[in-house]
Amino acid sequence: MSDQRATIAEAVVAAAGAFTAEELHRSLAVSAPGIGLATVYRALGAMQEAGSVTQVGQRDGSTLLARCGRDGHHHHLVCTSCGRVIAIDCPLGGSLAGREVGDGHVITRHEITLYGLCADCRAHEED
Repeated sequence: MSDQRATIAEAVVAAAGAFTAEELHRSLAVSAPGIGLATVYRALGAMQEAGSVTQVGQRDGSTLLARCGRDGHHHHLVCTSCGRVIAIDCPLGGSLAGREVGDGHVITRHEITLYGLCADCRAHEED
């Protein structure tokens, strides 16, 4: 692993919640100004392929990523205030893969993005 990829991986581990590639790049600008946005995108793509980060939604048209160590079929809830991410069981009762719907379509996969407020952010809003 290159020094730049190691620096990017350290920044991902330090991220408090969901982040975009652009946000991660901005956070690296002070500590590692030589790392370009394209390098961040390539590193994050490799991390997604390896399973160390996963897509958890969208923010302002950019893909939101987060670390997730949970196996099996599940989805994520992203706090719209602080970016905290939690893994949750599928609200549809499990995988729909293989189900036939409509006029003969077969579901091969599904994605659900849930957004809300974590308990801490809800408490701050109520104050």
